[in-house]
This record gives sequence, structure tokens and C-alpha cells, in this order.
Amino acid sequence: MLNQSRYYIILGMKNRLVYPLIIFILLAIVLGVIYTRFIFSSEKTAYMMGTTVRVKVNGRNAPYLARQALEEIKRLDTLFSRLKKNSEISKLNRGLRFTVSKDTVNVLKAAASIKQLSRGAFDVSFGGTIDLGGIGKGYAVESARRLLLKKGVKSAIIDAHSSIAVIGDDWRIGVKDPRGKQGLLGIVILNDGDALSTSAQYEQPDHIIDPRTGKPADKCLSVTVIARDAGLADAISTAVFVLGPDEGMKLTKKLSIKTIIVNRTGSIHDNFGFKLR
Repeated sequence: MLNQSRYYIILGMKNRLVYPLIIFILLAIVLGVIYTRFIFSSEKTAYMMGTTVRVKVNGRNAPYLARQALEEIKRLDTLFSRLKKNSEISKLNRGLRFTVSKDTVNVLKAAASIKQLSRGAFDVSFGGTIDLGGIGKGYAVESARRLLLKKGVKSAIIDAHSSIAVIGDDWRIGVKDPRGKQGLLGIVILNDGDALSTSAQYEQPDHIIDPRTGKPADKCLSVTVIARDAGLADAISTAVFVLGPDEGMKLTKKLSIKTIIVNRTGSIHDNFGFKLR
């Protein structure tokens, strides 16, 4: 009887320890769900498409939605990268037969349209292989923005360094001075639906090639454009960099796109009264 009593006493003590632990774990899970669901701001970063991508979401479910936006960009990177052996672009370049995704078809159609508008100053097929370096990042940023919009997000920024898109108003973006000086040319304000793209040679000299000549583009130091689609902005900034200030401004005027050009001598051209120089 004594041993049996001791058994019940020990068992009872274990139960008194286990039940509070279970309750604590359940409470932690519930609080975690509540925190994730109702936290009103979250910022996530990841390295992809050759740069650090930052997504900031304000509103309910912010951490989850920020991760979803990054996953969307990652998904498109696996399709568009010419360096990834199993990407669709890599397969196209190797002449393989397969069913091409809607996204790859859409980005190639957009690239073809910009090639025509720029009279060949933008060409993803230059050199006999397809390279989406001048449009793929912007397309992915725009796709991430549209995903967030479908989820009901009212305030967010997707920042892929040279390609940015926003939801909501009053996002302050610094435009880097490419003239070998420290600091910024100034600040632009992006509002709901705006996208910004910058093309420049200061980080990778001579990486922007004029596909019409095969030589590095040398008429500009940097080009920044603001449009209503990040993919369009990405491609147009590259095209304008190749075309130079005069022809570039004609193109962006035709498309009603805000433009800031620093030409090769350091002079600034813009079509919307860029301030804070």
C-alpha cells in the first residue's frame, strides 16, 4: 500500500508540472499567431537577382506578406536567370524544347515591345543569347507588388536596389550622385503605384552595352526613371542610358515617364522639375 501511495503521489506531482507546461505552450502558440496576424509593420530582406532585396509591409499579416513577396521574386529568379542551369531562360538559350511559363512569355513580349520603341537601344537577345538583366528584376518587383495588392496591402515598398515599387504614398527615395561625389543628387517622392529604376555604370563599369554597336554605352553617367510599372521602368532606364539625353528624353516624353539623366559631362537633365540637387 505504501508503494502504491507513493506512486500516486509521484504521478500527481508529474501531472501538476505537465499541465501548466502544456497550457504555457498553447498560450505561446496562440500569442504567436496573434502577433503575426496583427503586427502592423515588418521588413524582410534576402539576396537574390544579384542584389539585396528589401520588402517592407505595413498592415495586418505584415511578416507573412513580406515573406510572400520575397518568395515571388525568388520564384521568378529561378525562371529568368541565365546563370541557373534549370531556368527557363537557360533552357531557351540551349535550344531545349519545353512548355514556357506565362511569366517568361510576358517578360519576353515586354522586352520585344521596348526594343521596338527604343529602335534597338534595348535588346535582350543581343549577342545571340537571351539575357533579362535589363528587365527581369523590374518585372519581378512588379509581380511582387501585384501579389501584395491582391492580398489587400495598402502600404509597402519592394526595394531591389536599382528597381523599386511602392504601394501607398510618400515614400522618400534618394537618387545617388554618379559624378564621383559622396551623397545624393536629391530625393524623389514615390506615391501609390509608382516604380523607380536607375541604370548606371558606377558599380559595374561598362556593363551596359549598346546592342546596336556592341560597345559600352557612354552618353550618360546615370538614368533614373519613374513609371507606373517596375518592369517598364527597368527596361526604359536601360534604353535611355544607351540612347543618351536627347533621344532618351524624346522616348520618355512619348511614354509620359518622369526622367532624370546625368550625362557624361555631369550635367543634369529632367522633365519634371527635379529638386534638391
